[in-house]
Amino acid sequence: MVRKSIFFILVLLLVASCSNRNNKPTIVTYQTDLQEFTNPERGFYRPFGTKMSDFKQLDAEELINLREPNPAAGGFQVGSTLTYRSYQFNTFKDKPLTADVLLKIQKDMDIVREVGNKIILRFTYSDTCCTPPFNDAPKETILTHLDQLKPLLDKNTDVIAVVQMGLIGPWGEQFYSDYFGDLEHGPVTEQHWLDRSEVINKLLEVVPESRMIQIRAPYYKLRFLDGKDAHPAKAKPLTEKEAFKGTAISRLGHHNDCIMANYDDYWTYNSFHEWPAVSDTLNLKPYIAAETKFLVFGGETCPGGLNGEDVYSPENDCESEGGKAQHYLKRFHTSFLNTSWSGAVNGDWTNICIDEIKRNLGYRFVLKRGVYPSVIRNGEKLDIELDLVNDGYASTYNYRIVELVLRNIESQKVHKMKIDTDPRYWYTDELQTIKLNAEWPEELSKGNYELFINLPDSDSTIYERPEYAIRLASTYKSKSIWDASTGWNLLLSSISVQ
Repeated sequence: MVRKSIFFILVLLLVASCSNRNNKPTIVTYQTDLQEFTNPERGFYRPFGTKMSDFKQLDAEELINLREPNPAAGGFQVGSTLTYRSYQFNTFKDKPLTADVLLKIQKDMDIVREVGNKIILRFTYSDTCCTPPFNDAPKETILTHLDQLKPLLDKNTDVIAVVQMGLIGPWGEQFYSDYFGDLEHGPVTEQHWLDRSEVINKLLEVVPESRMIQIRAPYYKLRFLDGKDAHPAKAKPLTEKEAFKGTAISRLGHHNDCIMANYDDYWTYNSFHEWPAVSDTLNLKPYIAAETKFLVFGGETCPGGLNGEDVYSPENDCESEGGKAQHYLKRFHTSFLNTSWSGAVNGDWTNICIDEIKRNLGYRFVLKRGVYPSVIRNGEKLDIELDLVNDGYASTYNYRIVELVLRNIESQKVHKMKIDTDPRYWYTDELQTIKLNAEWPEELSKGNYELFINLPDSDSTIYERPEYAIRLASTYKSKSIWDASTGWNLLLSSISVQ
């Protein structure tokens, strides 16, 4: 009996030894893909503004065409998955929105979803600038309209990338206003700031908690958070511990519609803790640079000159030309820019650094190395290790899923396993090592499989659509690992399940 037991133990040890020898790790090294391609929620966006007095519906065919490289102001070409859409309620400044208006906006959302895009959303009332009257709307009208828009925003969260505050002043840039204070000419009272804060509070209420709201200038956010005590020298940027919690400080991002126009981006870095306002780039630029690591940032460049000429060259030129364009965009974690404004600034990048900027706006995740088991066995934990680097200017700003996918080469049956990681924390220039030690959550049939990594949209309505999945900027043996038909990224072309 003792001999039989010893024999049995020896057999088990021999089997385990053979199993370990047959399951030596497979190590794969990938190369960086420098090809230009689009990805969700980042890049150069296409602007489409419309007025309710002359409404023009979005056109699906046009948006599909613009997903491929097309001319942009400045002389370069680029594809766009982001659609900027501003709705000017110019005929509704003193009354509620009608059902017809809401239906038109809903149809736009349906079109954006149909083509696989995301939308940057802004509501405005006027484009009258820059002496009074500015023809914007009173607070009561704005609050009523936002309540009306809430169901629409909830219904279309899946295709909303971000909502810009808008609403106040010409183009919704919140600088000039008939009702909320004229920040150039005055007066600006404490009540004006309280009214602005009330609008921000309402936006935080009606915009789905999973989506950020971009404020036009940093002092406006500080004033909302700190009230009368708001001061650039006291600004405390959002920290990683506070980020992505659904709180006001973690949802209020920034947009800049005069990027690199001059040293303070034409009043963007003004502070109104005293009157008249003072420019404070010394405090406000570091504040924005620090917290946009966790918040969405984007906008448009601005020429600055009275006749549309670029007055800040060479400061806003490519680095190889003595400028700081790439440094600026990276410092502020820029996720998107306007294709249509400004050609005077963007044109200086054409044929010099524009390809680098197109690649690096937002995130650009590069898979460097993978360590995989050579064999997967049901009931046994598998060890997988992935090394990724973010070469982009920013990380993702909306949550998304990361998962492994096994596809049986013969039957094409698919099996998925979610990975406990969050691309919002995959910061610029930082190596991310993802380690997995777990059993596959379901039993797998024997055979040979392909192994993928998938970064789909977290919303169930578009989760399975490849247009909304993230493409990794990696190749293997000179071939992209991206599978356009599924939206998955190929890790291994063959792995055995036994």
